[in-house]
Amino acid sequence: MTDASFPERAVVFGRSQHLVGVLSTPPAGAGAPPPGILFINSGIIHRVGANRIYVRLARALAGRGAATLRFDLSGIGDSSQPSDQLEVSRAELEQRDIDDALALMRREGIGPLIVAGLCSGADNSLAAIARDERVSGAVLLDPFAFRTLGYLLTYYGPRILQPAVWWRAITGQSPLLRTVMRAAWSKMMPRRAGGAPAVPADLSASKAPSRDVFEARLRALLARNARMLWVFTGGLEARYNYRDQFFDAFPRLNLRAYVDFEYIAQADHTFSREVFQQQLEARIVTWYDATFGAVVVP
Repeated sequence: MTDASFPERAVVFGRSQHLVGVLSTPPAGAGAPPPGILFINSGIIHRVGANRIYVRLARALAGRGAATLRFDLSGIGDSSQPSDQLEVSRAELEQRDIDDALALMRREGIGPLIVAGLCSGADNSLAAIARDERVSGAVLLDPFAFRTLGYLLTYYGPRILQPAVWWRAITGQSPLLRTVMRAAWSKMMPRRAGGAPAVPADLSASKAPSRDVFEARLRALLARNARMLWVFTGGLEARYNYRDQFFDAFPRLNLRAYVDFEYIAQADHTFSREVFQQQLEARIVTWYDATFGAVVVP
């Protein structure tokens, strides 16, 4: 219990009663309640989130009248593995867990619903909102990002005169050179039956979606007016390093007109400093209030 106005309680749920979470259900106010928020694990960090950021955000949003659930995916934190763990891939298992969490919130009378997460939690949130049209919004913190020409100029421009960079390129240690070589290798190698390139496992393509697939997903979400807040940090420098990279990656989409966006250049990927946690909390609460008309719980 964090405050008398919005108590928190532990819940056990899921198809195998294997998932554990913390549910906040603020008292009913006047009019329709604002959307509830489901927080999804990032990596193997349990439901408190990196540097307890999920706890902070969940309680801040509960203060705006929102029901919130932060829970552990299968095999993380207090959640055990379900009986069907060997039948599906890890990615599908996580989506089933998310479906169980959304179902719990609906049984509690919470709705509409939005999903939120950091890093892999953001990627799973994007998959959930794309897959389930009943999910009306998402808060995506440092999700997967596509590199652009601007990224390459920003990243490699200042490094081009550094002897160490040239030495890594000559000796084959350059990450960019390895990426180019993998792409060239996959095109040159003969294909097996079924069209899959015969490439050694260590040179296989990333599991990330192609830019075209990602763009099609975004286009579908925009068409149904899904409400999304995208937040990137300077801590994701290996993939994202300037404010407009997200927009430059998809020039055929009018993202600026439909997507709320924030770039916190000085923050690290896990928001380890208090000042950036405060900045993130304020940005999300402002977006939530403006988008859904939330009010402060008395």
